[in-house]
Amino acid sequence: MSRVIVVTNFSDSSRNALKYACEFLNIPQTQVLLLNIFGFPGSLSGDAIAIAAMSETITNDERLLQKEYAWVKENYSNINIAREMVTGSFIEVLHEFEKDPETSLIIMGAGGNYNDLLSWDTNIIDAFVDLTISVLVVPASVQYKPVNKIAFACNYYRKNLHTPVSMIRKLIQFTRAKLYVINVVSHDETIDEEAIKSKHLLQRSLEDISPTYYEPAFENIFTAIDQFTSAENIDMLIVIPTRHGIWYNIFHHNHTKGLVHLNHIPLLSLRQRERFI
Repeated sequence: MSRVIVVTNFSDSSRNALKYACEFLNIPQTQVLLLNIFGFPGSLSGDAIAIAAMSETITNDERLLQKEYAWVKENYSNINIAREMVTGSFIEVLHEFEKDPETSLIIMGAGGNYNDLLSWDTNIIDAFVDLTISVLVVPASVQYKPVNKIAFACNYYRKNLHTPVSMIRKLIQFTRAKLYVINVVSHDETIDEEAIKSKHLLQRSLEDISPTYYEPAFENIFTAIDQFTSAENIDMLIVIPTRHGIWYNIFHHNHTKGLVHLNHIPLLSLRQRERFI
């Protein structure tokens, strides 16, 4: 049985992501783990007062975790949910969980001023970019609605899209959504015969689900994707982020302030694992 991890820090955005996850994954076959990661402050001293205060904080967080768990059991009784609190570094804990072959997806909420993707904190960015399993980030402003339209932003011409495509097929089968494929390629990229073969392979791999292909003429690829997802009322955007790639760099440049719709739809990172929920 595949397992989906929903990370919570008990904030409003975490509750919103948990609610989204329960609506999206409302099937008994999927196991959901509600996970809280408690990180010890680096400045924690070893005196008795500090240790006692930390113990009290952990006890309080355990109560909050139980409260979130009880909320799911009350409102989504058919969700197969468990809860766990783990101490340690946020990203290191998630790296440990991703080693479990049953873990297929991690869901977390993005809070703060979501009018700007720069409000994503370092933990979310690192998880979104570096984990080897898919990560779904749900904006605090997003309420769940049926996922009818999914966009996949990728470079047609890159190799090694076989596994991501197999996961997309599973996602489309799961949601029964319409798929839109947006070509993301820079003007100065060389399109040789091998690249054309990669494009045709992608198209053949997806032909039975009849996607719509979009090849925008653009000065700014993010603006083009932003405008397309808005015009088509896209419900979820899939990307393949890599460190130092364009989806990593978007979090570190001022051009993110010009985005509107991308700040208000769930973003799913796609990985090289075969399984998906």
